[in-house]
Amino acid sequence: MESDASILSKLQSPSPSDFHRLFTAYLHPFTPFLAPTAADVKKPAKSSKSKPKIELPAIRPLAKQFISFIHKALSLIPKRLCESPQIPQYSATELFDSYRLCIDCLEVIASELSGKPHSVQVQRIRYVHCLENWCLFEEAEAEGLVVLERLNAIAGGELKAKSRKLKARLVPELKKEEEADRELAAIILEVVVTLVKCVSKRRSKIEADYRRVISLVNESESCFKILDAKDYEKFHHFLETNLHIITVYLVAEIKLFSVDLIREFSAVAFNEYKKSCAHDQIYKVALKICHSLFSQRDELSADIILDVLKHVLDFMAAECKDGAEKLAPGFLELVCYCANKSATVVLSDPVAQYLYRLARFFHQDFLFISSILTLYASGLLGSSSNQLKGEDAGKGGASLPFFLNNTERLQQVALSITCLNDHFDTAGKEKSSCEQAISHLPYREALKFFCLKLAESIFVNRKEIFSKAEIASCWENLSGIHDAFRQYCYIFLYCLSDTEREKETSGDNHKVISVVVVAALMLSFKTNQNIKESTLSVKHVISAQWIPNKRLKYLYVSLNNIAVILKSKKRLKEAFKALKMCCKALWNYIVDLCQIEMTKSQISEDYMSEKSIPDLVMEASDKVAFLLQLNEECNFKVNGIIRESIICWSNSENLIATLPAPVSLIKEWVKIQYKLSDDNEHEVMLYPLLSSSKEISKRALGKLLEEELFAYNEKSYLNPRYSVKMKMKVINVLLEEIYITKESIVEKCRVLIQKAKSLRALGLEQLDKGIQCLSDAVSTLKLTYVSRRRCSSQADNLLIHAYLLRALYTQEAAPQSMFLSPGSGFLDDIHDALNLRLHPDHCHEDEQYEDMLYLWYQVIDLLSIKGYLEIHPRLYDVVIKLFNKKNIQFAKTLAELWKNKRLSHALCASPVNHMFISTFSKHQSQLCNSSIFWTKCMEELKPLVVGFHHINNEIKQAASDFISSVSITSCSSFLSSNLYYGLSARLISSGQMIEALAYAKEAHRLRSKLLQQKFEYSVEKVVETFDVKGELIDKIHYSVQTFNINDFVVTKGSCDYEGSVLTPWNVLSCYLESILQVGFVQETLGNVSEAEMLLQWGRNVAQFQNLPLFEISFSCLLGKLYRKQNLWSISEKELSSAKKGLADNLNNISCKKCLCMWEISINQQIGDLVLSGSCCSEEPPSPKTLSSAKILYKLALEKLNLSDWGILYSTSEESLANDKCESKVEARRSRRTKKEAKPASQKQDTVCGHSRRITRSVHRSLVDTHVIEPAAKETGHSSGSANEHLMGVDSKSFSADLQSEIRSLCSKMKCWQCLHVEAGDCCNLSIFIFMNWELVHRKLSLRLLMSLGKFSGMFGHVHEAHEILMQSLSVLFSRNCSKHSSDSLPFLIESVGKYYPEDALAVERATLLYFICWFTVKSNCYQATSIPSSNRNFCCELFSIGTVRVLSLLKLSFILCRDVPVLLQKVSRLLAVIYVLSTSLEQFSLSSNEQGSESQWASFFHQSSLGTQLNQQLLSGIMQKKQNQSAGVSEDLDSVLDILDLPHSLRCGPEPCEDLEEFVLDFFQGLPSTPVICISLVAGADASLLKDLLHCSPKVQAWILLSHLSSDNQHVVLLPVHEILKEASNEESGSSSLIYNCKDFVKQWQCPWISSVIDDIAPVFRHVLEGNYYSSSEYFLDSIRENTSLWWTQRNRLNECLCKFLQDVEDLWLGTWKYLLLGMWPSCNHLDSIKKSLSRDEMDLLQHVVTKKCYVGLTSEETTMLLFNSMLEMSDSVDQAECISGKPIILVLDTEVQMLPWECLPILRNQEVYRMPSIGSIFATLDRHCENQKPLESSDPVFPLIDPLDSYYLLNPDGDLSRTQVEFESWFKNQNIIEGKIGTVPTVEELSLALKDHDLFIYFGHGSGTQYIPGHEIQKLDGCAATLLLGCSSGSLYLRGSYLPHGAPLSYILAGSPVIVANLWEVTDKDIDRFGKAMLNAWLRERSTASSECARCMPTKCIHRPRIASFMAQARDACNLGFLIGASPVCYGVPTGIIKRKGKIR
Repeated sequence: MESDASILSKLQSPSPSDFHRLFTAYLHPFTPFLAPTAADVKKPAKSSKSKPKIELPAIRPLAKQFISFIHKALSLIPKRLCESPQIPQYSATELFDSYRLCIDCLEVIASELSGKPHSVQVQRIRYVHCLENWCLFEEAEAEGLVVLERLNAIAGGELKAKSRKLKARLVPELKKEEEADRELAAIILEVVVTLVKCVSKRRSKIEADYRRVISLVNESESCFKILDAKDYEKFHHFLETNLHIITVYLVAEIKLFSVDLIREFSAVAFNEYKKSCAHDQIYKVALKICHSLFSQRDELSADIILDVLKHVLDFMAAECKDGAEKLAPGFLELVCYCANKSATVVLSDPVAQYLYRLARFFHQDFLFISSILTLYASGLLGSSSNQLKGEDAGKGGASLPFFLNNTERLQQVALSITCLNDHFDTAGKEKSSCEQAISHLPYREALKFFCLKLAESIFVNRKEIFSKAEIASCWENLSGIHDAFRQYCYIFLYCLSDTEREKETSGDNHKVISVVVVAALMLSFKTNQNIKESTLSVKHVISAQWIPNKRLKYLYVSLNNIAVILKSKKRLKEAFKALKMCCKALWNYIVDLCQIEMTKSQISEDYMSEKSIPDLVMEASDKVAFLLQLNEECNFKVNGIIRESIICWSNSENLIATLPAPVSLIKEWVKIQYKLSDDNEHEVMLYPLLSSSKEISKRALGKLLEEELFAYNEKSYLNPRYSVKMKMKVINVLLEEIYITKESIVEKCRVLIQKAKSLRALGLEQLDKGIQCLSDAVSTLKLTYVSRRRCSSQADNLLIHAYLLRALYTQEAAPQSMFLSPGSGFLDDIHDALNLRLHPDHCHEDEQYEDMLYLWYQVIDLLSIKGYLEIHPRLYDVVIKLFNKKNIQFAKTLAELWKNKRLSHALCASPVNHMFISTFSKHQSQLCNSSIFWTKCMEELKPLVVGFHHINNEIKQAASDFISSVSITSCSSFLSSNLYYGLSARLISSGQMIEALAYAKEAHRLRSKLLQQKFEYSVEKVVETFDVKGELIDKIHYSVQTFNINDFVVTKGSCDYEGSVLTPWNVLSCYLESILQVGFVQETLGNVSEAEMLLQWGRNVAQFQNLPLFEISFSCLLGKLYRKQNLWSISEKELSSAKKGLADNLNNISCKKCLCMWEISINQQIGDLVLSGSCCSEEPPSPKTLSSAKILYKLALEKLNLSDWGILYSTSEESLANDKCESKVEARRSRRTKKEAKPASQKQDTVCGHSRRITRSVHRSLVDTHVIEPAAKETGHSSGSANEHLMGVDSKSFSADLQSEIRSLCSKMKCWQCLHVEAGDCCNLSIFIFMNWELVHRKLSLRLLMSLGKFSGMFGHVHEAHEILMQSLSVLFSRNCSKHSSDSLPFLIESVGKYYPEDALAVERATLLYFICWFTVKSNCYQATSIPSSNRNFCCELFSIGTVRVLSLLKLSFILCRDVPVLLQKVSRLLAVIYVLSTSLEQFSLSSNEQGSESQWASFFHQSSLGTQLNQQLLSGIMQKKQNQSAGVSEDLDSVLDILDLPHSLRCGPEPCEDLEEFVLDFFQGLPSTPVICISLVAGADASLLKDLLHCSPKVQAWILLSHLSSDNQHVVLLPVHEILKEASNEESGSSSLIYNCKDFVKQWQCPWISSVIDDIAPVFRHVLEGNYYSSSEYFLDSIRENTSLWWTQRNRLNECLCKFLQDVEDLWLGTWKYLLLGMWPSCNHLDSIKKSLSRDEMDLLQHVVTKKCYVGLTSEETTMLLFNSMLEMSDSVDQAECISGKPIILVLDTEVQMLPWECLPILRNQEVYRMPSIGSIFATLDRHCENQKPLESSDPVFPLIDPLDSYYLLNPDGDLSRTQVEFESWFKNQNIIEGKIGTVPTVEELSLALKDHDLFIYFGHGSGTQYIPGHEIQKLDGCAATLLLGCSSGSLYLRGSYLPHGAPLSYILAGSPVIVANLWEVTDKDIDRFGKAMLNAWLRERSTASSECARCMPTKCIHRPRIASFMAQARDACNLGFLIGASPVCYGVPTGIIKRKGKIR
């Protein structure tokens, strides 16, 4: 065991450790006397023996031995524990344990020591303090309680003598005060205070701990009484401080404790404060308690808060009442705090009621305190009312209504204010001596609280206050409140010292006075009292310098709101006063801000920077303008107002010179002057009003007068003459009075420029004067600055401005001049402006940034629309620098230029030209090729660009998102139109013409609106006459008289969507592009009239504005249009004009690619014209003519191939694109492929060479491959390789090696689909441009090659045609058309035969597929013939394509061209022919899955070939009507999508190929049950093809394709036309020629079809019609009037001739198959019955015809007749005499045969026959008329119904058909209810209404009546009556070449007429009158019996009765000439029944 010295030395070591063990060992002798610890106590073991008693050692020896060690240890240990820095924790633990051990040992030996009994406890108290210092509060509390227990024992005697009472106390109870030990009392209080301190610091969550503290405090009271004053103050201060801390903590954690505890504890704390000398601080404790309480008001219930709050306030109120002199200020401050914090929903009312109770408590003794409490309570009650009224009342919204409805409270408030006013005089001095200590601050605070709540309520209720609904007496009761406001204002404004006022205006306090003076003003206005005093208060606040300027902001806003309300209530005088003060406040606010800006003083968080001051100036200007508007009704003097406002502005402008002028003020001033301008002598300017003021500088005057000038210019439309006069006066003042010094030359030139603009705005007649002003400005600026080489940013910009304006004005003055020629002033001015702007010394601080940018944009757009791009790089340089100056990112710059179409010239195929790329690369060479940069650009461009998207759905979604996100403005309409235009272009390229037309029209509509905003023009109707093959044709179009920029927009542009700027030129460019686009689509769809009208208009506009690009384009398209109409001379004129325009502008059109493109297109068009004209000529084309056409094609092709399309882009771009695609394919190659690919050069030679060898594998792959599986319908593209579209090649057809080779070929050759996909996926603009141009190149190549191939094929050059087809295939996969070989043919055929959604070359590919298939079929003609050995290998390539593959390719072509009518007709006809041939020719056999459905496919494609253009016109007509209905209703994309929601039945085919079969099935299921007969002639090249395939006689010139269609059966026959139907005999022909000579007639007969195959196979029909025309003409009738028998002879001969012709058509052309017209077909039910009578071959043929339902006229007519009749005779169910099924027949006729009267064939003459141009028109008519009619039976059709008496007639409108009028006038009049006109011409509107509102329209007059209501007006109708048109040729259709025929019947069909009875040719009046009367009488008879019963139907619901056409046969018989006249009327439409409508009684 170590010695005591050693232990103590270790105790003093720096890091004492392990010494507790040493202490324990050393002090071990004390162990028996020490109480065991909890760890030492163990459970005693069970034992029967008693435990022996332990003998304790003597204490005294222990004391002697250890007393010294214990004292030293107790001296050292506290010092070590109090060391700084503290010892480690583990050492402190050891020290505390040792410390306690030493104290316990000391207590053992205490009895042997001298001193007082409590000396040991003093040591233990030191131990407690050490624990406290180490934050061991729980240990300290436990030890402290031990000390108290020991002291309790000492104070109370021996433990045995303790009573129960002593055991319950914590603090010892001392003896009486005179006998007590003060030292012991001090020790006890020290322990108590320490315990309370520990509790305050420990923050216990246990409630018992705090109740123990209460006990300690209460029990220690006797101890305090014993102490002297010094000790008392010391201990009591610590006690009250810690009690304060605990109380605040308990309130802060009130959720953890009971409210009773808090109340008890706070009471203890307050009581202790009362005992101390700091009792006056008690209110601060209460304030902290309340603060803690209110900080939790969102978390605590209102009851808890109120309970604690009342407890605190009750205590404070009692204290205040006992010592008001000292505690009243603190109490009132506490009340003020609580009142402000209690203004919530749940607290305000109960706190208010409580304060009222306190007020009554003080009322008797302290009235002023009671009054103050009443004010607080009243304010809270108002706040409570606000909350209870709900959110509608707003902040402070319901206080006012509360007081209006509570008179008692109002009286209390009034009495309180009176009392307080009496208590304090106006100077604020006290009256009574007892209240001298109380200042007037509490009164001011209470008054502020009350006034603020009421003032806020008044302002919130400002609308209700000034409403007339309030009762006046209610407001009289508010006089007390008004007095309170006045009192507060008086105290605040006049009674406060500077210090008090500064305090009152700090923070948010300044708001109070502003709110109160505004509320006082409102009450004054309401009560009409004290208005002057309230107004003075507001003005005082506005003008005061000691209140922060923020109060001015509130004042001007509030006063403005009041003025607006007063004006709405028609209280104009008050509104004027309020607004006038508002303007004053705002101007003062602006001046203060300007002073702060200049001095940079008093900057606070509310400070507004200089950038916002201009906005305030503009707002102030607006307010003054509003004030002037009010003055118009109040008739105050305005000059003073304007002068005062302008002086304030001038003061601000003197401080900050950059402030804008008060524009609105000046505009309103100018507006007033315009109103006073009726007085001719009124010519007042601002200058005389302001010039006398010394406060306004010349600079400020200049600004003001320039703004006045602009204002007059802007409002010039109000009074142009007055505007000119005033503007010139202002300009003269500026030039003569203001800008007269050398220092103001720049300003003078600016005014000159403004003068030029003003002159231009007055019209073109002032343009020369404007140019002169600009020239003066230019010369002045050049002399002053340029000659002196002085740099001035403003001067430079003005000079640039003048140059650009002069250039634009010069061009506008003479738009048709050659201003682009070298040395022209136009280009010189632009170059001068560029040189100045791009000069290195130019100061780049561009003033008027938007104006300058607009001028540069005008120049760019003007040059772009003309195609002149030579100076575009410098222009782009300027624009980029302008954007850079504004810190606009390059991506944003590109997006800005792109979306406004400024990156390329008009009509360019590329959206970006190479000049911009080169300019851009100069500025950012690294970014130009950065994919990250272009990706960012695309993000900026979305959704305003379609170029980077290759999926149309993405474009539609982008357009929808954009259009729905912006408002409809000029710029947003422009951007929307660009989206529509781009989308339409994409749809056109993919062949979706109908959808493209919808978007193109929408773009055109939007752009037309923009054009009307930018331009004003006048037109003149012009009629041009052309001689076409001796026939004179009139062409009507509108020429441009004037076409100028609108005077009001010539100098400013539109800028309203993210900086988009429109100029007249880019609007005009886009407008013309839209015209071209719509015209192109209309032409493609066959709507030739609309297309021609648009294109003529566009060309005229382009000619007037000298726009060569558009002139060439419009002329080219017009040339094509006229060529396809067979108007060769007009077409030649247009194409010659285009060629001349191109030659004249070679030097002015900068884009060489576009020049090349136009040159190629013109040559191709001329070649097509030469070829078409030669083919349609009656004489065979000469070799020279054919050679010239071929030379044109080849020249164009050579031009295309030799032109360097890549010259504008580096070859690296192309290699980059190729490498990108190739690298992706390389990664997918198999190991074997990679090995085989090593000899790349050898492979390349194989691919691109010219080998003609076809391998066996290639041959097998082409022959054996079945139908190509179309690609899955795609809605988007993946991010993979561009050639992934080839991955779907049939694995059964191609091996893995061949598939890999295909992908490799695609990568190397860059197929068209790769280009399309990569153009959308690429992230590099250069590559994107290259890809676009490459697609254009290939499109042109394909068109040229196909024209050349068509030429070769037409003239028998089969080998050459095949060669060209192979080249065309290669063009799809490579730009070089020579890259093809026989080895690559499988790949080429397989790839070109796949379906790709949104194909960029859809139409071209469809055409190519058609020609490939046509020539493939043609090749079958030569299989049995000998072919030269030199050609056989190559030709066999096309021989190798099987029929299945041909059909697959043709079906794909059908899908691709479904919206291209001319091509669709050819493809459909070829498909129909092949399917029919497949039933007869082995080489055309089908696959097993298609066998048996030949008739279905053939009939479907046959009907698809008929009326293709009409179907498209039906769709476009429906679309146009929807557009007309939605115009002006909706501008978004949804309206367009709704327009595109077209009937499925009118669609020609589905979009994806895989849906075709299902589409066909749905088509047949949707057919009406009535049979449909389709008839067409196969002529020309197709007829020759059939003749060669079927080895027919050379005499066969045409074939009849006849199909019978119904929902359950389809039959098709293909019959050769062996016989040419000529006139009966030369004698008859000669006799007819003797009667008349056509040359004798002034008006020649014009054949409706001009030329047709009918003229070749049935010339007699043309002769009959011609003879009919001349024999029925007036000239002929006059010449033979005396010899009528001769005339009748001629007429009868013509009638007989026509009768024989129709018999011959039936017998010689149709033969036995005429029965198919009735739906009859041999039945298989009776084959067994006739087997014995037929030979084996005959039986096989009959079996084949019966099962296949198709027939090709290969056998002789006798055999066919025999077989057919045999079947008919053996059938018991068929009786030829009763073969009529009762169902009507609808004929669908090809344009080549529609002129024939098929209805009068003998077999059809007695049938109910209708004719329609297409099956689509049948669907459309039935859908339109039957959508609301329910079918009576599921098997019966639902047809339209009409009531013949619900009709409108037009009889003899020209008045020259007297016999007809006599015949029908009385008849019509007898039908009383029939409406109509006789002998007069109705208006178009009348006829439109008649057609719309009636069931039947009857016309007896000349022609079809379209001279009274044009066809386009009829087509506009959405529903039309049935029509009976009995004029000459009223039903004739006039053929227009390749386009849709035109005629009245088609117009009525398009309008929805169910049936049209009209004449195919000329008729005589008597016979046709007989026909007409017979028809009308029959209809009326049927109507009269319409209600009788039918055996098959219910009454009045019969659908089996005769219909409109049922009476045609008997009506024809009424004619004398049953064929010449009787065959002329035909019935267009669908079966239409006759009913008797309700209300129609006869």
